[in-house]
Amino acid sequence: MPPERATSSEYGQHAMIKLKSSDVTLHYISKGLPNQPMILFVHGFPECWYSWRFQLKYFSKKYRVVAIDTRGYGLSSKPLYVSDYTAHELAGDVADVIEQLGYDTCILVGHDWVEKLVIMNSPHPQVFRSDLSWTQLKRSWYMFYHQCPIIPELILQSNDFELLESTFLKKPMGLVNTINMDHDDIEVYKYTFAQRGTAKSAINYYRAMFRYQFDLSHSYISAPTLLIWGLNDATLGEELCDGTAKYCADLRIRKIPNVSHWVQQDAPTQCNTYIDVFLNEHSLVENTLDF
Repeated sequence: MPPERATSSEYGQHAMIKLKSSDVTLHYISKGLPNQPMILFVHGFPECWYSWRFQLKYFSKKYRVVAIDTRGYGLSSKPLYVSDYTAHELAGDVADVIEQLGYDTCILVGHDWVEKLVIMNSPHPQVFRSDLSWTQLKRSWYMFYHQCPIIPELILQSNDFELLESTFLKKPMGLVNTINMDHDDIEVYKYTFAQRGTAKSAINYYRAMFRYQFDLSHSYISAPTLLIWGLNDATLGEELCDGTAKYCADLRIRKIPNVSHWVQQDAPTQCNTYIDVFLNEHSLVENTLDF
């Protein structure tokens, strides 16, 4: 049985969507009025739709909010091959979701894997490639570890997914403000990763990142962009945050001290305020993303 918080209507209604461009079906949760602008939330690793719970409740008052489980996670389809988990495939899924939910544009909010508009603790990927220091290399050890076959997913699943609990709740990676995540929250993540194939699929994103690299040196973001950065990030250095400005035409950076990599969960009130102010500064008609 899924944990209560995984199925609670407090955050919205659960549904499945079969994507037109592939054989992939995604699980998603939505809340708010269909005639309002849509905010689409895309999680990172090792998360799921639930990592946006604070934002779903807050922004559903003014927007239609949608949070997906990306391909490979939880109840979503789990394609077999590493090549199915490239950034290109993820972008295609996002484009399909937007169109099939009846929108031409959206406000896109992402953690780890998304590069546009509102970003949580994720630099432009070209900054990561070109400015990789020895210190950052050591911080990013897990990316190299995830290239190993079989072992990473076995360890992730061992001891009742103990690694998930330590990742979110213990130093050096865990939330600083642990009041924002308890063991019932962790059970939602465990339930997600307990779905057959999720552990392998989630790690395949990292394998694909190494095997299928794209030239991003000329990838320039023209849409107004907000980058929110928790300064206690144990995996990504602050210099990557600052370097992202080179690839954005209109970038706002908001740094939050004493907050971990899991910034939208660690400091939800501050994140929500920053996003709210940012969206109110820009016309949603002119500046939403167009796919």
